[in-house]
Amino acid sequence: MLKTQQRSRRLPGGVTRTFGFAAALMVSTMFLAPAASAQSLESALQQTTFSGMVGALNFDYLNHGHSSKDNHAFAVGGHLVAHTGSFEGFSVGLGGYTAQSLGIYNNLRGSTELTGNYHSIQSFRQAYLQYQNDTVEIRFGRQLINTPWANPDYYTFNPRAFMGVAGKVDVIGGKSGGVDAGPLQLSGSDAKFSIFAARMFNYDSRYSSSFISGNRYTSAPTNGFITLGALFQDDFQGNHITVQGWYYDFYHFAQLFYGEADVTHPISPNTSVLGAVQIVSEGNSSGDGVFQFTDGNANSVDAHIYGGKLGMSFGNDTVALVGDYSPVNYNSYRHGGLVHPYNDLTGTDFTDTMQAGLEDLGPGYAYGITSKFGFLNNKLGLSANYIRYVARYGFGGSTYSYNGPYGFPVGTPISNQKLWALQVGASYDLSSILKGLYVEDDTDIEVAENRGDIGPYHNPYFSNRFYFKYRF
Repeated sequence: MLKTQQRSRRLPGGVTRTFGFAAALMVSTMFLAPAASAQSLESALQQTTFSGMVGALNFDYLNHGHSSKDNHAFAVGGHLVAHTGSFEGFSVGLGGYTAQSLGIYNNLRGSTELTGNYHSIQSFRQAYLQYQNDTVEIRFGRQLINTPWANPDYYTFNPRAFMGVAGKVDVIGGKSGGVDAGPLQLSGSDAKFSIFAARMFNYDSRYSSSFISGNRYTSAPTNGFITLGALFQDDFQGNHITVQGWYYDFYHFAQLFYGEADVTHPISPNTSVLGAVQIVSEGNSSGDGVFQFTDGNANSVDAHIYGGKLGMSFGNDTVALVGDYSPVNYNSYRHGGLVHPYNDLTGTDFTDTMQAGLEDLGPGYAYGITSKFGFLNNKLGLSANYIRYVARYGFGGSTYSYNGPYGFPVGTPISNQKLWALQVGASYDLSSILKGLYVEDDTDIEVAENRGDIGPYHNPYFSNRFYFKYRF
């Protein structure tokens, strides 16, 4: 593939200095006293904990718009994660993951989504050295991280994993609860102010057993990415406020800034008003002055998404109106399309559904309503989302194909393509039978109202994902 010189459109300066400061802060906190630890390596090994999951998954995709046949996938599998106890703040984590198709669907009807091209996937997606004290947690090696635009996307047996170094620091408040074997993340922290930094070189996709230096757009070597994030949360005059900001440089692809602010205002002991805003701003990567998307006339990335959410919560139940808007930036990649090498419709945008989102369809806009409810002491969970989309340049083919003009897949885009999506889900906690056992089903129906000859969907596009899992 040809490469052209990048016309740099950098995000606000100081990112490199800020990233260096974050790394220095993490390193300096390593000299603080470690969290409670074992007295010897032997006792640390004796304190090793195990966690895991086994189950069966079945996916059905009825969409002749992408191929001449429906696609199905079935697999059994799971994972086992071992994490040693801590010795002088250091511990080791190792996680093996597997999925086996059992040949339920033949090659004519089978999908590679659960088990790849060889009917099975197995890999050590986690193999890391961790240092942890009351303030900092740092991991080196193969690991899971959970950030808005680089995350596990864990809906199959094999989550997206990364290889490199990542860490978080609780700057104000918060305290480590001991060795943590979950994905490294800021969400869920009880610290008032915390920061996150990562430098990743390789990743292992959900469809592969191997770590590579490519990404969702290319199997060719890349230089990976860096990310820096910060989260602040506090109570103010009875309201709970959360603000987070993230910077990414996906080298040779794009630089991205993401910001989100959430407010919850209680109006009764069990009822609250909730609101949120989000912004995505993306420009060219700063990496080595080379721009990856070089076909035709697209010589830059210039994408923006602005979103809002307003709703009510009733205990664990929520209902919210949501909307996102992405403006056209003509002559850039897909005239304002977003580049996201390590994120697939994982709910970062307020209007994401199972198979659609403005990060794929944009520029354009989307709006609708989202809801989730719990019944029978929250053993039964139900959710329903209805979203309408208008894609200024609708297209067929894969989101990650960019061989046509301006980075579109080959074909003529459909002007102002209109789609709607209905997604419903149900889950039931079967812990009364066996602790950790549960069943879940998610269904997504999408219809393109003006699909033309090459629209992404022949009507309707039906997706169903069924899960039966036991976690221990």
